[in-house]
Amino acid sequence: MTSKHAALLSLFLAAVACYSVAVPNELIYDDHEVIQNNPAPRDLNAVAQLFKERHFPNLPYYRPLTRTSLLLQKSFSGEDPAPFHLFNAALAGVAGMLAYSLLRLPQFGLGIWPAWAAAAAFALHPIASSCVYPVSSGRETMMPAVWTLAAIYCWLREGPRWQTGAVVSFGLALLSKEQAVIIPVLFVLADVLGLSQRQFTRYVPIVLVTAAYLAIRQVLFSGTEYTIGDPLGPFWAVLYALQSIFVPFVELHYEPRLAVWLSWPRLAIALLLFAALLYGSRRAPKPYLFFWTGWFLLALLPTANILKQEAPFDERYVLLASLGIFALLAPLIPTRPLPIAAVLLVLAGISVHRSTYFADDLVFSRQWLRTDPQSVNAEYNFALGSAKRGDYATAVDHYRKATELRPDYTFAHNNLANALAQLGRIEEAIPAYQRAALLDPTYYDAQFNLGSLLCQAGEIARCIAVLREVARHWPNKLEVQVNLGNALAVQGDLAGAAAAFERALTLEPGSAEAHGNYGNVLARQGQFDQAIAHYREALRLNPNLTDAQRNLEQLLAYQRK
Repeated sequence: MTSKHAALLSLFLAAVACYSVAVPNELIYDDHEVIQNNPAPRDLNAVAQLFKERHFPNLPYYRPLTRTSLLLQKSFSGEDPAPFHLFNAALAGVAGMLAYSLLRLPQFGLGIWPAWAAAAAFALHPIASSCVYPVSSGRETMMPAVWTLAAIYCWLREGPRWQTGAVVSFGLALLSKEQAVIIPVLFVLADVLGLSQRQFTRYVPIVLVTAAYLAIRQVLFSGTEYTIGDPLGPFWAVLYALQSIFVPFVELHYEPRLAVWLSWPRLAIALLLFAALLYGSRRAPKPYLFFWTGWFLLALLPTANILKQEAPFDERYVLLASLGIFALLAPLIPTRPLPIAAVLLVLAGISVHRSTYFADDLVFSRQWLRTDPQSVNAEYNFALGSAKRGDYATAVDHYRKATELRPDYTFAHNNLANALAQLGRIEEAIPAYQRAALLDPTYYDAQFNLGSLLCQAGEIARCIAVLREVARHWPNKLEVQVNLGNALAVQGDLAGAAAAFERALTLEPGSAEAHGNYGNVLARQGQFDQAIAHYREALRLNPNLTDAQRNLEQLLAYQRK
């Protein structure tokens, strides 16, 4: 094995060994929306559909490649968290290998040991742990980082096949996360500094890929995602990055607000170390110094709060930028490996420790609330985790806190109503659903839940009115048609109920519930043979439907008479 292969393999194995400690952890937070609430694609058409949709229903994210990787993995391994965690750990290993390969290019003139140490720091730093342990948000950062590193590596190589690799990697990075828009600027920076060949024609496919990507975003979001953020955003983003890189917290501070992460002693140490780094790098070749300083600043730019974003700060925003700092450190690394190895072990140890905070929703949210008691998302996620465990009383308390912190939080109002309904507190649940529906009239989940609860409360006429309105906007939702059919049957509108169940079975022929309830309607209409057929199909699909079994036996007994 050559020294190059040994360096690459050791980086990969070190990252996998570090992050595989998360294998026993559960799916948490964003994983519920991205993985659990979406079906695994059954065919190529379903995969293609993922490229036509936004990443989140309520946020201007377009990350189809990352989303596809998660849902395709779900199609193979279900919702077992272990394979997802292992895949993310492997991605971190690949990122470390690519960082090493990039640093070892002749343009940078680094030896094996400095390049390896810088790449290891990049892959094992606690910042990277926040891009591995949470499955969905981690992959949304690590995957585009991999493609970004590949794109820059290919751009700095010569030859047509490397040019093709740069274009393809750039396109894949864009489809993984929005932050990849900085890649063409890094291309220009490398060309200006003489690190790569200056050929204008190389930019033609880059421009075409960028234009196609922006056109897709325009169709999906109509420019609504561009809202001006904090004028001081870039200033604070740089300070947060420096503090996180040079003096990271041992414990997890997830998506911290300014008041949470800003530690003047830590920041002072970080700024002193950064100043020492710049002073120590003063004799480095100017292209090297300017490229990696530019890399650090440009990689922060997309998440520097110039545009308003969901979370102003998080370590995952710093991952790619951190390589710029480690690259600046690389020429200053002493040839004696022991001190650097000790630093790397400390960083890896913190990263391993961080896995404990991602064990499950309750552990994760409890830590988040401990570091930031005013975090509305932490309150919401703690409530979600409590509800999943059947602790609806605790869920109600935390959903209420979330709605107090953010009165316009539609999802929190809807889920508060869900928890109240589970506790039998119907009179409190109905206005909570109404509030959610009022806040976002296009949030049909809340309206559907409201209609279903009205039926449960015996308000059939109101129930039918709400469900009919939902069905008008959401015609392909199976549950809407089934519940509407049930309500119409209770009201005595058997023809309307039959039409709803027929629509439901058109949408999902394998719905045992729809077959059983349609059988009830047919039996009431005197269509006994058809009713028997639907009861039998319902029981074939689900032998545990006791109502269908009882109704079938009664109907067969009646026919024998």
